[in-house]
Amino acid sequence: MTFQLPPVPARKKPKAPYKKPAEVKDLEQLLWEDDCRRHPSVDPKYIARRAMRDDTANRLTACIVAYAKLNSCFASRLNNTGIYRNGKYTRSTSRRGLPDILITGKGGQSIFVEVKAGRDRMSQYQERVRDDQQQAGGKYYTARDFGSFKQWFDSL
Repeated sequence: MTFQLPPVPARKKPKAPYKKPAEVKDLEQLLWEDDCRRHPSVDPKYIARRAMRDDTANRLTACIVAYAKLNSCFASRLNNTGIYRNGKYTRSTSRRGLPDILITGKGGQSIFVEVKAGRDRMSQYQERVRDDQQQAGGKYYTARDFGSFKQWFDSL
C-alpha cells in the first residue's frame, strides 16, 4: 500500500533584506558624536552607538525626532491613537488628523511631519490639518523615508 503525500504549498517570495541608507548611517554617527560631547568624562570607546533604521513608521519617526533635536529644534512625537481596554475601543480626545511629529524650528517656525510607511496614505482629516497648517504659515511634510526628509529639512 502506497501513501500519497499532500502537495507542498508554494512559499511566498522573501522580502529583500534591509539596506541602510547613507543618511541613516550619517545620523547614527551624528548621534554618537553628540553622546561623546555630552559625556566627556566617558571614554568614547565605551559609548554605545545607536542603531537607527527607517524601514517602518515607528523607526522612521525615531530618526526624524532625533535629527530635529540634533539641529537644536524642539521635536516631539504625538501619540494620538485610541486605547483598547475592557473589550472596547476608546477614541483619543485629540483632534483628528494631527501629525505624528511636531517640530518647532529655529526662529519659532512651526513644522508638522506626517510619517507614512509602505502603502499608507493620508486621511481626509490629515489633509485638512495640512491645509490649515499651511494657511497659518507653518510647514508641513509627509515623510516616507529619512533621506528625503533630511534633504527637505536642511533646505528650510
